[in-house]
Amino acid sequence: MMFTDGSTARGIRELMPHESDEFVGLMEIAFRNSIEEDRLDTDELRKILEKIHTRVYKIIARIIGMRMEFYVAKVEDTIASGIQLNIDKNEVYVGNLMTHPEFRRQGLARELLRLSFKRALELGRTRVRLDARADNVNAVGLYTSEGFETTYHICRFDLDSVIDSDASSSKDLSIREVGKIAFGDIEPMLDDCIPASHLDVLGREKYVKDFIPSKAIRFFAKRLAGQSINTYAFYVMGDEKPRGFIQASQSRIEDRIRLSSPILKEEDNELLIEVIPKILEIESGYSGLTTATVNSSVHRVDTISRIESLGFRKVRESVSMTKRL
Repeated sequence: MMFTDGSTARGIRELMPHESDEFVGLMEIAFRNSIEEDRLDTDELRKILEKIHTRVYKIIARIIGMRMEFYVAKVEDTIASGIQLNIDKNEVYVGNLMTHPEFRRQGLARELLRLSFKRALELGRTRVRLDARADNVNAVGLYTSEGFETTYHICRFDLDSVIDSDASSSKDLSIREVGKIAFGDIEPMLDDCIPASHLDVLGREKYVKDFIPSKAIRFFAKRLAGQSINTYAFYVMGDEKPRGFIQASQSRIEDRIRLSSPILKEEDNELLIEVIPKILEIESGYSGLTTATVNSSVHRVDTISRIESLGFRKVRESVSMTKRL
């Protein structure tokens, strides 16, 4: 690959369309535990990678201001390491940075990571962001050594069966699906839910904007991965403004309902005991799924307590890391 400054990255080039199957095969080896834990359908991942390389999807991605690039490091005829770059108008997000066990500790992951910096600068982006498992000390050590800083520490909780909401049903609470959120309604809740370091990186208004994707992005997600993304507001009787928000998503790739970290003031946490079951009941009605996942920042001790009281169990912790260029 040739960069604008004339330099080259030895052994690294863009993924060829016919190599999609091998790329997913490397994911199955490098991320085996996570794939099993998340119940990911790797056949669906292969289909998505094939779609991404088609002209139609490249045009759609360009229209909505997003693009995906895949790069690999090959040793002889084998993909030894790979990386996915998700690029929008603000940043480059690194996903699926992986190396085959037989080729680790040879600097391949570091070269690919530095490639993300070069691409970001070429495209006029000022930051690179990624997520990592908190217990993956080697990966976190690599990212830290390359200038990344942790801005968000998250717990993930899983539920093996959707909760019956009848036991906690109340006429005083209502759930509504929303297509947009007034910044003034959600902004006062952010400081209780999201660390200031993370909001400083993303920007408060951008965080809210990303929390409820545009129709174009939802259309793209639906076409590409069969993903539905719904945002819900919940109200207490007599209130004109919502008490909080949760986003729920489902896709063909993963056999579960994913809930975002709930956005609400700490003083309203008791509402989660009723809100989460109700939203899961709505979402499970769409497709019959009976397993669920919800996230929460580690600093939200009371929120985590409410989530666990519903039968969710903590399965892992992750960190969101950012490098400013």
